[in-house]
Amino acid sequence: MSEGANSGRIKSAVIYQNETGKTLEISDLITNFQYFENIYYPTISAEVEILDSANNLIASLPIQGCEKVEITVENNTNTEEVKYNFNVYKISSRFTKDRAQVYYLNLVSQETLINETVRIGKTLEGRSEDIVNEVLSNYLNTSKELDIDKSLYNIKFQPGKKSPFNIINGLRAKTVAESNKVKTKSNPSKTKKQSDSQSESKSDTATTDTADYKNAGGTAGYFFYETKSGYHFKSVDKLCSEDNGPVKTYIQENSAVGGIATNKILSVTYNNEIDVLSKLRNGAYSSLISFYNFSTGNYEEYTYSLAEQYDQLAHLGGQSGLQYGQKELSKYPTRVMSVILDHETWFSDTVPGSPEEQDGNETNPSPFPDHQKYYISQSITRFNSLENQKLNIAVPINTALEVGQQIEVLLPNQIATSQRTEEQYDNENSGVYLISQLNHAFSPKEAKANTHLTLIRDSYGRKQTGSKVK
Repeated sequence: MSEGANSGRIKSAVIYQNETGKTLEISDLITNFQYFENIYYPTISAEVEILDSANNLIASLPIQGCEKVEITVENNTNTEEVKYNFNVYKISSRFTKDRAQVYYLNLVSQETLINETVRIGKTLEGRSEDIVNEVLSNYLNTSKELDIDKSLYNIKFQPGKKSPFNIINGLRAKTVAESNKVKTKSNPSKTKKQSDSQSESKSDTATTDTADYKNAGGTAGYFFYETKSGYHFKSVDKLCSEDNGPVKTYIQENSAVGGIATNKILSVTYNNEIDVLSKLRNGAYSSLISFYNFSTGNYEEYTYSLAEQYDQLAHLGGQSGLQYGQKELSKYPTRVMSVILDHETWFSDTVPGSPEEQDGNETNPSPFPDHQKYYISQSITRFNSLENQKLNIAVPINTALEVGQQIEVLLPNQIATSQRTEEQYDNENSGVYLISQLNHAFSPKEAKANTHLTLIRDSYGRKQTGSKVK
């Protein structure tokens, strides 16, 4: 292998025959290997371009789908070998040229294929992390590492014969992280001692305190995705927090800014920045939600304003708040939603199952109340605001990177050269981003590879310098 910063090669590529387990080394047939991760998808995937001039692999193995493929790669940025395990799900773009076959093997993780064969009818209950762990371990039988953030509320539901991935994806917007501080007000009928003892327990607070729903706070929303290290069910807010921290810094060079070759940004493309109109339509700045409890007949409305709740969210950029125009727009709800509350399905007592003050049973409510007031608008806003700034960068191959990690990007200041001595970097667009998509692209014949990253964040500026956005 060459010693360049983007040196990378496929050390081995083995395909297994389904019936006999017979193996065949196919690395010499590979002309291109693309590996993908996506924070919005629950599977890793890959695309392998095959140039088959003598083996007739499709017919001789033969390849019929579901074959296990094990690919081991190495690169100069990460000294350890990385082994990827996939299964074939499709052969595409096959053609013959100069007495050789060219085609693509499309690969996904084994659990993705199993997911299509499993339907769950059993009632599921517990915190979201318990349900996710049960679904992945007991129904998909995965042996991969599970990285799951703890959540705040108990849930009980009948999945209705949905697949494991669909069930977990359905929990993403409904889940509130355990560490989240939901704005609540104490029940006036409780003594101070009762209120103090209940505040010590997050689960008690979730079921016995009454939320100030008229101006709901906090945040909700999780990502469910797979990386080379396993499955992740992670709070959006925790991924954006400083505790997550950038794993690496990349620098785009120019005459004034240099850096280590393996830390160099090869290209930058901005593909999404300000889109106020779409965010207004999605209610990203402010929304009005109408709630109707069909068991008690209670109806109420409340608004969610991003400007008012901005300080409660973890931010990747250095902004101290929304910019003026967005702050003004957040005064007016631009999306109206209506929701039916159901506290009774999993509660058989004669008193109301609702934990809300106006329904009169705060002391002994349902253990599985309907928490839509805590997450509907909050999760919509969180997911929408996370892509306020989005860019693609290419860097020398680094197989240690994964989606869900933070990296720091330092971009040169695009001003007159004479002024760059004071501000080398574009402090507004530089800073910490979250990796949302990742692609390792290997060219085996040249022993070269690059990593392509899609980066997102909710606010502008660097933490060290702040932002000029006001």
